[in-house]
Amino acid sequence: MRIVFILLGILGSFSAFCQDVHLSHIHASPTYLNPAMNGMIHDGVGRVIVNSKSQWNTVTNAYKTAIASADMKVYGNKGTVIGLGLNLAADQAGDLDFTTIKTGLALSVIKSLDYRSENIISVGAEANYINTRFDISSMVGFEEEPLIALGLSNTSNYFTFSAGLSWFYNPNKETSFYFGGALSHFNQPDVTFTKGLSQQGIITTDFGATNLFTKFVFHTGGTFRISRNFKLLPSAIFTDQGPHQEILFGTFLRYANRASGPDPIPMYLGAWVRGYLEGDIRGSDAFVFTVRADIKKSIFALSYDFNVSTWKRASRGAGGVELSIIHILDLDKHSRKLEDVYCPGL
Repeated sequence: MRIVFILLGILGSFSAFCQDVHLSHIHASPTYLNPAMNGMIHDGVGRVIVNSKSQWNTVTNAYKTAIASADMKVYGNKGTVIGLGLNLAADQAGDLDFTTIKTGLALSVIKSLDYRSENIISVGAEANYINTRFDISSMVGFEEEPLIALGLSNTSNYFTFSAGLSWFYNPNKETSFYFGGALSHFNQPDVTFTKGLSQQGIITTDFGATNLFTKFVFHTGGTFRISRNFKLLPSAIFTDQGPHQEILFGTFLRYANRASGPDPIPMYLGAWVRGYLEGDIRGSDAFVFTVRADIKKSIFALSYDFNVSTWKRASRGAGGVELSIIHILDLDKHSRKLEDVYCPGL
């Protein structure tokens, strides 16, 4: 079989069976996981999030991921807030530089169910434009592939749509609990690199064509004070996409010395376990450890996951480094009404 058909088979399998990019925990990427989280901003009117991750570079030219988002409250009145968000993601992997770039626009509605904002629900929707491509010039084979000369495309473009729902319970400003779910790619777009050739009649079959699997995400967590200076922030995420299922659960331990002044700098240590289910195969994939600091309106987190699956023989236990920066845009006198709904922090 010629090298391009082998390649297209691999790419088809990649699109069909691989999961979307995953980050270490919901605290680092709330709007990426669930469009209902857009506008859910604690003590602020806007938010900018940047995430960068590099994974499995001890094995090969593996995954490099960058995700950036910006969201804000654009309207608030009588217990209702409307949020708007822009999400950008870029992922690159392998010697052929298989690259995925996603641009998304999200809209959310956040509603307080009582005057004290003890119960809050939010719904959100997002439209994404996705471009995937690879570097044909990096292909190495034993013979020249005629499909390249005939105009084989190295890009694929498609739209996907997502929707999400979340619920927050805030009995007081020291305690909160949340639960949410999101449905992504429910339109299941075609992902292929040979559509142009099949439409022109150059090939009779759109080889490698497949549909992107719908992804289901469920997440939960909360904030609970355990002493004067300590809080726990447990969280869990379950993802189901095609034949893949993944669960991530763990917690942050937050320390802030109240005796040090009115605005102590909270410091966090976090640990999570990531498990997987692939058909009849299940087990632990990685342990994730995180350090975090909240400095005024900025949140800095550094995570590292240690691979503990059977892949550790090749990776030597090394996983991925992830850096997350979140900056909250402060309220001013013109935007106070946007705090009509109390949004807890993550």
